Amino acid sequence: MTFFLLPVSLIVLFVLERLFFRKIWRKGLGVNVTFSESTIRSGEGVVAKEKTDNRKRIPLSIISVEWSLERLCSQYKVDDKPFVVSSSFSLPSYCSVKRNKEIDGLKRGIYTISNGKITSSDLFSSEEYSCSLISNSMLCVLPGRKNTFSSSYAYRGFLGSVLSQKMNQEDPFEIKAIRPYFPTDSMRVVNWKASAKTGSLKVNQYEWTTDESVMVMLDLSRGNEEERETLIEYVSSFSSLLIERGVSLSLFSNGRDYKNGTLVKVGEGSGGSHIDSVDKALATIKVSSTDSMAFSNLLEFALNNIDDCVPVLFSVYMDEDEIERFFSISKKEGAVFLLKGNEGENVFLLEEGNE
Repeated sequence: MTFFLLPVSLIVLFVLERLFFRKIWRKGLGVNVTFSESTIRSGEGVVAKEKTDNRKRIPLSIISVEWSLERLCSQYKVDDKPFVVSSSFSLPSYCSVKRNKEIDGLKRGIYTISNGKITSSDLFSSEEYSCSLISNSMLCVLPGRKNTFSSSYAYRGFLGSVLSQKMNQEDPFEIKAIRPYFPTDSMRVVNWKASAKTGSLKVNQYEWTTDESVMVMLDLSRGNEEERETLIEYVSSFSSLLIERGVSLSLFSNGRDYKNGTLVKVGEGSGGSHIDSVDKALATIKVSSTDSMAFSNLLEFALNNIDDCVPVLFSVYMDEDEIERFFSISKKEGAVFLLKGNEGENVFLLEEGNE
């Protein structure tokens, strides 16, 4: 009789364990993936921090966590290798396991955690159970910078023409620093909060801006994906250099935002925070999209919205008729920067050799 009850008891225990484990294995189990930085620049590294918690009495003899990075601004090509993390470990009761994964070599764009899955098995490893890993963490990778662009003939020639037509003035919305008060300072620039803390008068020192503004127009309707990415890097470099010199700048592109498909725009502004706004807008562009506004429509936008701004157009290439039309509709003399084509008056090539 004992020999008969023993296997029956084991079978009953096995079935009950599976039913019980199936019901409670997810209780108190959480996996959270975050990034050490929310924003980095292309070429920099970031650490993905994975934390797994088991907040219940029942231990998990084995658990597997798997996830990957999805670049929302462009689909991966066949030869691309998405960053995939997969690990297995045991997780005792009321225990946490932390793992850090270093990620390098990410391209410009917005990244999120995707294809996340948590898998575990019962104590007898007879059946697997899985659920989705959901993470709201996002990583913004800003465009790379063309560091030698500032020494190029094209940039120096254009900047000289812009600066020669403008007057320097302080931007009342961009505080650069706080300094002691001088008798020649106006009371309008006194920082009363800082003065109260220190017991002596302090004044705001503002960023310099200009009465000349530049509209940067980015044409992404032409060229392959690599050429478009290169063009975005040039626009990021050009915009930051102008803003650092106190030039007020706005941005318009016929490229579209990865999330809602709207045309990418940044209003006129200056100062350090405006550089960040331009870079973050460039990071959201989905260059592989085939529904970019046509180049002719981009010029029509310039005709209707350029007002008194100095127009600067970046494109992979333009023919002579298009260049002539661009300058004909400009109310102020601007410039054209191309990856391919011929140089001319106010038309510059962005080839690496010209830097």
